[in-house]
Amino acid sequence: MKAMPSTAVKEHNRHIITNYFVTHDFATKQMIERELGLSLPTITQNLRTLEDDGIIVRGELQESTGGRKAQTYRFDVAHRIAIGVAMRSSEVTLCAIDLAGNTVAKFSRALPYRNDNAYYQRIGTIIDDFAAGLERSHGRVLGVAFSIQGIVSADGTTITFGKIMNNTGLTLATISQAVHYPCLMIHDSDASAMADLWFDHTLTDAVCIYLERRPGGAVIVGGKLHQGPNQCNGTIEHMTLVPGGRACYCGQHGCMDAYCSPEMLTEDYESVPGFFSVLEQGETHHRERMNEWLDYVAQAIVNVRSVIAGDVILGGEAATYLDDDDIADLRRRVIEHTPFDTEHFTLRKSLCAENQSTIGAALRLVEHYLDSICGR
Repeated sequence: MKAMPSTAVKEHNRHIITNYFVTHDFATKQMIERELGLSLPTITQNLRTLEDDGIIVRGELQESTGGRKAQTYRFDVAHRIAIGVAMRSSEVTLCAIDLAGNTVAKFSRALPYRNDNAYYQRIGTIIDDFAAGLERSHGRVLGVAFSIQGIVSADGTTITFGKIMNNTGLTLATISQAVHYPCLMIHDSDASAMADLWFDHTLTDAVCIYLERRPGGAVIVGGKLHQGPNQCNGTIEHMTLVPGGRACYCGQHGCMDAYCSPEMLTEDYESVPGFFSVLEQGETHHRERMNEWLDYVAQAIVNVRSVIAGDVILGGEAATYLDDDDIADLRRRVIEHTPFDTEHFTLRKSLCAENQSTIGAALRLVEHYLDSICGR
């Protein structure tokens, strides 16, 4: 077997040491020597380089065991920042996160969506001003990730299905025309799943169902987001739930969206929070509507699990109002309509974080950066 060239060896050593810091709270030279099997001179040189590059910083000295106190080092999660952006019908929201996924800044502004250059020029100004402030107070900005209410092409350049915002065919180049940072787009449900994955390392195989005003879904396989070649995996909102049923915004009838959106719970100008507030008071008609809605959500889960019989993660606005009893009730409804064994079936709530899809979009940039510095 050929020996690895010296430059490749150096790069490999840097990657594995960096990865060690990314995956551990702190390290000393002795810990790295013991666990990675590298020589102390190699470790010392790499620590010096990583410190000079701002990737690691010095921590506290360890307690002495008789000799010199060992210097600790840790990964500096603040040396890079990623920005997520959500453009919605009436406002734009920005979230900035560090390399651990912590939100370090957020900003929202009322701004009616318009699919024209003037709107995207305004968005660019807002983002650049936000990023400039971050770089003065935090680390360098990696880029900007847009959480999109629509399907994004496999190459990430075009919205191939954008009926909600009426922007099918819109390109990343147009959206980011006034943004002076690297940009990418990701479906908002996939972005929410990115956040669920990031903050719960136990997730391996699951279907995520996000019960937003416009529901959506995502598929997780082997602990990774599985989007498929056309980026449409998990778009359960347009599966037929009731043949020939209610009209859906996509142009079809009977879609899951038309039955499982929390908007289906409300009547006579009632808000979604208002519905759940009255429901808590035990109002009979609200309970009847809730039961009907739960039956439709349960049937959607049954349909999904007939294809992917894994765990189900329930998120989105409606899920924030569901308590443990509601989840147990929903699981019972799923089991009643499932023809095969459900002994190991897990149904649980998502992270349900504020601005989850916006944070998840930014996490895609963090993931790319960490993969690059760790040689993954």
